Amino acid sequence: MTKKVLVTGSTRGIGKAIAEKFHSKSWDVCINGRSKNQVAESIRNLNEVKDFSAIGIDSDLSSVQKIEIVNDFISKEWGSLDCIIFNVGSGSGTKGLGSTFEENHTLLRTNLMNTIKSFEILCPLLYKSKFGSIFIVGSIAQEVNVKAPIAYSYAKRALNILGKAQAISLAERKISVNIINPGHILTLDGVWDKKQKESSQLFDNFVAENIPAGRIGTASDVAETIFSLANERLGNFLTGASINLDGGSSL
Repeated sequence: MTKKVLVTGSTRGIGKAIAEKFHSKSWDVCINGRSKNQVAESIRNLNEVKDFSAIGIDSDLSSVQKIEIVNDFISKEWGSLDCIIFNVGSGSGTKGLGSTFEENHTLLRTNLMNTIKSFEILCPLLYKSKFGSIFIVGSIAQEVNVKAPIAYSYAKRALNILGKAQAISLAERKISVNIINPGHILTLDGVWDKKQKESSQLFDNFVAENIPAGRIGTASDVAETIFSLANERLGNFLTGASINLDGGSSL
């Protein structure tokens, strides 16, 4: 039976790469994003490779109602899932202690609380799977200073703690929960793409001085890592792990 995965925030960047990786390995994929047109385009592209292998729904998972719409949609279309990748968040905001209470509240809601609620509502879709798996995409900002907004950093730290706690509670159901913390990742039209276009020399200097591996990370790096861990042969034995995927930046 074909395995099924939901990738939130999967119309671009890291989420898109993850969805395409699973699809390339013969998984059925549920695309999710805020843009109806981008979701439709992603579904069409995947189904052109293999008919009826992709479904999707446009929803930003910012409220209980929207999360329940996603849950109802997947329940109706597929009935269950084998893997969920939570890949939603935003690092936009004021850096340092100048951020306001309102901005902190917004970043916490976007990067933490929405995932907590999504986890609660969507997790039961995995209960029928022989070995279900959940991945939370965090950030190395949860433990090292990457000059991100302070609320983003501690929200990502909380996500790591959430993942570990849920790993314990879901172990008896043979559902693994792991957290992948990407470092500096180059994505189309992302922060590092813009910096590289502004000054390739400054970009190269930053990489040389801050990333021991000697190169910037890619969305494909994240996708490959997550897919390699969504492995039935591992069962649910690897669980509660917090993995920094950063080329050594956090060492």
